Amino acid sequence: MKRITHHYSLTPEWMQDFADQLKVKIIDNKIIPVPKEIGKGQFYFTQIMPGISVVFIDFILSKPLKIIRQKSEEQFYIFHFDLSEHTNLIKINNKDYEIGSYDKLDLAIIDNVIESSFKPVVNEKTLAIRILVDKKLLYDFIAKHSSKAILKIKKKSGKKTFFHYGHIDSNSVLLIQSIKNKSVYDLPFDSLLKGISLKLLGNFFSKFYEIETKNNEVITEADNESIFKTKLYLLNNLYSPFPSVTFLAAMAGMSESKFKMLFKKCFDKTPQSFFITEKMKLAQKLLSSGEFHSITEIIYELNYTKLSYFSTKYFEFFKRKPTDDFVKSKARINESVC
Repeated sequence: MKRITHHYSLTPEWMQDFADQLKVKIIDNKIIPVPKEIGKGQFYFTQIMPGISVVFIDFILSKPLKIIRQKSEEQFYIFHFDLSEHTNLIKINNKDYEIGSYDKLDLAIIDNVIESSFKPVVNEKTLAIRILVDKKLLYDFIAKHSSKAILKIKKKSGKKTFFHYGHIDSNSVLLIQSIKNKSVYDLPFDSLLKGISLKLLGNFFSKFYEIETKNNEVITEADNESIFKTKLYLLNNLYSPFPSVTFLAAMAGMSESKFKMLFKKCFDKTPQSFFITEKMKLAQKLLSSGEFHSITEIIYELNYTKLSYFSTKYFEFFKRKPTDDFVKSKARINESVC
């Protein structure tokens, strides 16, 4: 496994050592390409404004790579937004966390004085945005909302270090997806990335402060884990009917009212709305898979009984009819011909 050991800075100084370890040249003072020997893609760095910079990560590895970010005394936080369609591994304070993929937590905020490492999956597209923000710009935020983060005391210095592990809000997911297929070599890319990064920060802070305003009850780590278990249950049972809020609340060990409130806080959707959204995403994959002879087969597979109801729901989500996305199974066509 190839290992890169580096540190970040709010300015481009960190890039040269990183590029040297990959044995590549920096392009346009912004792009560090991934060498062909280990994959394809790039790291893209740009300064948004004084005190805020961004690293855009977009690549597919053909060989394992571990990126170790060493701690330094430069005072900033790293907001890691991961929208890979698989699970990567991020290590913070010597503890492993799964990040990325729709069924895992996909946002980490790390104090630069804590060492972390990033281990992307091989042969899958890794997509992440890392926003580096000077602590001076976040002092008020950290002071008021440290209870929502994980605070660690450094034994030697006695200083507090900060990291947070949670979910990307739905609006931010759409923002990141909007840049997913853009080329870093296109002229407008730099401006697009800067705008999206500022909106991502804005969405995060809006959500944080909104939760504080709506309800003073803090989501404890235990409650967060319980809510997350119900999310996983829903994602693993998309072929079944919605199990009911009563059932999910019992699974989480909460009253129905508390469960609904906390689920909405965590995922910006009610449990049933979240379930239907994910079920429709699955339906779109099944329709385009080419594994079914008819749409009726798919609706039965998803536990629907009426094609008209399914079609109406599908159109609400995608503004397309199921027939627009349906790919008929060629294998079954050939069998019927025989």
